[in-house]
Amino acid sequence: MNDPGLDDAVAGEAHALDLVADDQVANSIASGDDAENRIDTEVPHAGRWWLASTAYPLVAGTFGPMASAFSVCSLSQPWRMELGGKDIADPKWVTAINAISLVFALISNLFLSLNMARRIRFEIAQPITIIGWYISSALLIGILIPVGVLMYKPQNDGRIYSQGYFYATFAAGLYFIISALLTVTAYGAYTGHSAREFKLTTSQRTLMLQTIILFIYLLGGAAVYANIEGWRFLDSVYWADYTLLTIGVGNFIPETHLGRGLLFPYAVGGIVVLGLIISSIRTLMLERGRQKIADLLTAHTHRLLVKEAFSDNNRLRRLVPDLPDTNNSNTQISKRERQKREFVTMRRVRQLATVQYKLISLAVSFVIWMAMWLIGAVVFWRSEDERKWSYFEALYFAYTTLLTIGYGDFYPISSLGKAFFVFWSLLAVPAITILISNIGDTLIRSIRDLTLFLGEITILPGDEPFLDRIYDVLHISWKDKWLQEVTGEPNDGFPTTNSNGNWNASDRENIHHYHYLLFREIRKMMEYAQGNMSKEFDYLEWEYYLALISGENKPPVSDTISEKEADEKRVREMKEWSWIDRKNPLLGEKSEVQWLLNALTDALERELRKASRSFHSPGESEEVEREVREVDSASGGGG
Repeated sequence: MNDPGLDDAVAGEAHALDLVADDQVANSIASGDDAENRIDTEVPHAGRWWLASTAYPLVAGTFGPMASAFSVCSLSQPWRMELGGKDIADPKWVTAINAISLVFALISNLFLSLNMARRIRFEIAQPITIIGWYISSALLIGILIPVGVLMYKPQNDGRIYSQGYFYATFAAGLYFIISALLTVTAYGAYTGHSAREFKLTTSQRTLMLQTIILFIYLLGGAAVYANIEGWRFLDSVYWADYTLLTIGVGNFIPETHLGRGLLFPYAVGGIVVLGLIISSIRTLMLERGRQKIADLLTAHTHRLLVKEAFSDNNRLRRLVPDLPDTNNSNTQISKRERQKREFVTMRRVRQLATVQYKLISLAVSFVIWMAMWLIGAVVFWRSEDERKWSYFEALYFAYTTLLTIGYGDFYPISSLGKAFFVFWSLLAVPAITILISNIGDTLIRSIRDLTLFLGEITILPGDEPFLDRIYDVLHISWKDKWLQEVTGEPNDGFPTTNSNGNWNASDRENIHHYHYLLFREIRKMMEYAQGNMSKEFDYLEWEYYLALISGENKPPVSDTISEKEADEKRVREMKEWSWIDRKNPLLGEKSEVQWLLNALTDALERELRKASRSFHSPGESEEVEREVREVDSASGGGG
């Protein structure tokens, strides 16, 4: 490698990399090819078990109520009917088994909800939930097959499946899928790969509750309108679905004054519930999935960068513009300059990972939307064969439905078409919502930034004179501009630093001023946490904060020998700080604001404990320490 300033740090990091996102599997990694292979396997390994412990239970909790709602639909109508629309009664054993299947499903939903609410232990609730859904699926499949065989007997010519039969098919498939996912979750818990509890946040549990409310609202409204308008219950479910999703297909419309009058509150209520669900999905993407996947991508990018930098610094120089292009191994730089270059490097790594994640999210959501569109069109094309739909007409109908346009010139009338429409639309509309959200994070934001840039150099007033702006565009490269933003200059309100990163002596009058600085910066971090949690700090700001946290230049006080030794050790560690170390805050799950808020709070607590001991006798100090430890233990924290 050609950069002596990064040789030691990168070489040491290359032998110690253990970039594993899951804390439970983080171990030290040997150097060489074995380390690289282990990283390649453990990073996706950690992500896979995150899916099993968090995403799979969330999917089960969301789709479980949907499957139960479909089971209710399958019970509401016989599974066979004549071409003229007259129902053919099912054998009693079919109805009985169908009802038993629903009972097992409801029990599974109940135990899963109680487990997520921590009312029942994982070891008890999880087996009941999994077995219950497997039984529900098996019972439905056990009666779907005989009924399907009966339909192909010669004497059954002129008979068709009803919507109830297809709803039972969808329910059986969903029961099997979610029980299989929870089986993986249980395996991970019992083998120690994940915790034996669901680490779901409030917004994740809220999504499950909102889903249950949506299906109760959907089926309840359908029952009311079936009675008012004289529709079949499942036709009313079909109408309620495209009404609440604001699609407006139009082949069923309320014709009574009562039905039209109730539409006002019913539609508004449904739109509110649907909006809450979409908002929760958006929050989940920002809250957990995006953070976790972005961290995995950052770790992966970090590993590749360190690996390439260790062997050749050409790529590193492309990422960090100020690295010298020299073959002189005797060139030396200061520790501060080395840390500054490491900071710029890792800031770039973080930005690359963020961009990569956004592009991957956009691509995945686009592929899912395209699959929903094309596959949905195939099903509608085949289900509406009697109406002679072409595939292009099915594509047209599916497209206008996905965008909630709903012209009403095409709509399904077959049993399969209407049942599939309900199932498909409940998945497709959130899919297009997520796609639009990801487009907003990438393409639309880029177009907005380009528009603002063009406005600043043309007609809109900017922060700098017009000619200076033109000069910057023509003469300053994007690398130089980015480097200037990352390294930064001393901001107003921050004490200026000297070449060693120390704040000026005028700010170090006494220990009380040091405490004041800690309080002030904690308050500033709390303000950021309320309004700008994603704020990124430049290098000079980080340099100031790290010196403040370590107490490197605080005034001398009458500390005990052990306290002085601890302070000296902390200062030494901070001086040896490496920004390419796996534990640096730019690669953690916490935002920079969260990391600094925690570190500043710990520093203030440490200093206040010292101050408390200085005002008490040794016996009183021990009593105070004991009380503090009791408070920490009761709150689950630590000093």
